[in-house]
Amino acid sequence: MSLPLPPPVSALEARLGLPAGTLLDEDEARAEAALEDATVLALAEVSETKAAAWELDAPKVVRLVILKAARREFENPRGLETESLGEHSVGISETSGVYLTGREIAQIRRAATGRSGGFVGSVRTPSAFGDGDPVLAPEVVL
Repeated sequence: MSLPLPPPVSALEARLGLPAGTLLDEDEARAEAALEDATVLALAEVSETKAAAWELDAPKVVRLVILKAARREFENPRGLETESLGEHSVGISETSGVYLTGREIAQIRRAATGRSGGFVGSVRTPSAFGDGDPVLAPEVVL
């Protein structure tokens, strides 16, 4: 079964907890635009050859990332950071527009290359208490 991009609106409706065909008119147009924008961002993370192949048949994880990003855009089109109603307050950590998180970008790149692509190594910071050479304690004679 091939999985073309962008995913259909019905896939986004399922993520929103709505029956297929529920979004109509301007809501459907907003959903299609969010899916298209998220797809463009995801495909921008890979080579043109890989992007062209994925438009016809994308890995499941790439479709998942696109659906998650499109859902964020659909649910928060005005980019509200906090919203209050009486004593209830909700904070949203990201602003308006489709965006991909660092983790989502890593997942897309991993799907494209088969490698994790994360940083492997260590960071060494010199000590503020000396030049890094071990200092022997003086002998104590009783």
